Amino acid sequence: MKKRVVASAAALALAAAGLAGWYGSRTTAAAAKTAARPPIAVGIAKVAAEDLPIELNATGNVTAIEKVEVKPQVSGMVAKVHVKEGQNVAPGQLLFTLDAAAETAQLKKAQAQTLSDQAQLKNAERDLARSRDLLAKNFVSQSVVDANQSKADALSATVAADRAQVEAARAALDYKTLRASIGGRIGVISVYPGTLAQPGMAAPMLTITRIHPINATFTLPERELGAVRAAQAAGKLLVRATLPDSGDSVDGKLVFIDSAVDSANGTLTLKAEFSNQDGRLWPGQFVTVSLNAGRYQQAATIPVAALLTGPEGKFSYAVQADGSVKRAPVELLAIHKEKAVVKGLRVGDAVVSNGGLNLRPGDKVRAASAGPASGGQ
Repeated sequence: MKKRVVASAAALALAAAGLAGWYGSRTTAAAAKTAARPPIAVGIAKVAAEDLPIELNATGNVTAIEKVEVKPQVSGMVAKVHVKEGQNVAPGQLLFTLDAAAETAQLKKAQAQTLSDQAQLKNAERDLARSRDLLAKNFVSQSVVDANQSKADALSATVAADRAQVEAARAALDYKTLRASIGGRIGVISVYPGTLAQPGMAAPMLTITRIHPINATFTLPERELGAVRAAQAAGKLLVRATLPDSGDSVDGKLVFIDSAVDSANGTLTLKAEFSNQDGRLWPGQFVTVSLNAGRYQQAATIPVAALLTGPEGKFSYAVQADGSVKRAPVELLAIHKEKAVVKGLRVGDAVVSNGGLNLRPGDKVRAASAGPASGGQ
């Protein structure tokens, strides 16, 4: 029995040795095949050091600095519309007149009552003056003077109340005329003569939008905040809005940086103001906002095509001395005219600028064509 166990172990040992020899031959063959494969032709560029402008681009939405929806404070029938759609108005300009017959009558009634009570007050003051003279001559008692004084005081209070009623009636009458609180352009008018206007109406009677100056709201990554604030403090920050349809651009200034970064997406909201005297920017329009925030000094640049994205982020294939490539993680700082400003590469390093999508780490490459030192293929 013992001899049979020994024989089985020997057989297993021989089988394992044969299997190891077979795998070893396969591995050696694969390595030899890889070594025999010719280098892959790719574009190769050198990492260059250049002075480039810091240009930050974002999509902005044009927004009005002031926008007012006109609604009545009291109910009333629209008697007259004094403006037209699309018209420019000045602050205080008359927009609508509501029917004010009842308010006008109430004002006249209050004014008439005031005049009546004022006449009675004057008569009471004269009686008070006469009673004081008679008291000095001992023709009347003090009680008569006191009674006249009380009557004059009561009428004086009545006149004051009448004046308050007049002011209230005048205010109610003023509510029947609606004027522009700001200057701007009138939008759609939703009411016409004969329409019942009410404070709780859903749609405004009209909207006034101030279009000059005007703002453009946009967002930037939080990493750009330092460059923006430094350029703004130095007075060197230039802001430009470009229209997508015509390509026309207008210059403005940065007027607002939000007080906090949006933690959900790591962006910061900013606003730029443009004079817009020619009216080229329109509320609700989308524009490309460009900020010139100074210059990068001797920044490392590579062609944009050399920048790849993988599961772990952005990288480039760096070419080693033996012609093999390896992944080099990089941080993208900016893109300017097909050049990427990056961190993570040294000036003078060779990177694959064309054909990197077909490579794997360790592949051998050769230059398909010579490229300029500034980053060409």
